[in-house]
Amino acid sequence: MSARFAALMPFLLALVLPACAGRGAPCTPLPAPAELTPTETLLVMEGEGGEPMRLVLNSGAAGDAFLRLESRPVDPADPVIARLLERMLATVEAEGGVGIAAPQVGLSRRAIIVKRLDVEPEKPYRVYLNPRITSMSAATVVDWEGCLSIPAGFGKVARADTIDIVFDTPDGKTAAETVAGFTARIFQHEIDHLEGILFIDRKEPGPLVPEDEYRKMKENTSG
Repeated sequence: MSARFAALMPFLLALVLPACAGRGAPCTPLPAPAELTPTETLLVMEGEGGEPMRLVLNSGAAGDAFLRLESRPVDPADPVIARLLERMLATVEAEGGVGIAAPQVGLSRRAIIVKRLDVEPEKPYRVYLNPRITSMSAATVVDWEGCLSIPAGFGKVARADTIDIVFDTPDGKTAAETVAGFTARIFQHEIDHLEGILFIDRKEPGPLVPEDEYRKMKENTSG
């Protein structure tokens, strides 16, 4: 990202942040058509297709407010979406994440990428537009989660073990799938982002575990 565009980032966030209902209340977006706005298009097209985008972090007030927006749908036919998905993929690969949602790169839009090692180990990342969960198993699993947008650390979250999802594909078709295990956790985490929900809103009580402590703990457990 250029220094010029990095300097513009707070201004661009302010343009897409609507007013909140009150202190401490979650923000909701203004009604908008499915196509990307000029501001969103500028954010996407400022970089090349394989160039990572700047992550929105919850460590600042503006970033936290943005991440708590309910995202708008995307139009798979919008020609800018392909560039957005390329840059989202570059971002999650550069960060070593297992998933990413468009709000994490500055667009409050319903697009996610999920690492699908359960079905395609050689080319694991897959794109899901306008995804939603249609059913969840009663059985839940508690496990650790972190987030590229939450640098403070990791926490334990209970998630449904199996979910059913429907979504649009980049070529405009609608599809459905049943997902289980760790992959189901990734989907729930990323779809939560589209609803303005962060994993820290769902985690078990207690402070987050800093990344260095978490890594050491995992090493000791696996050893």
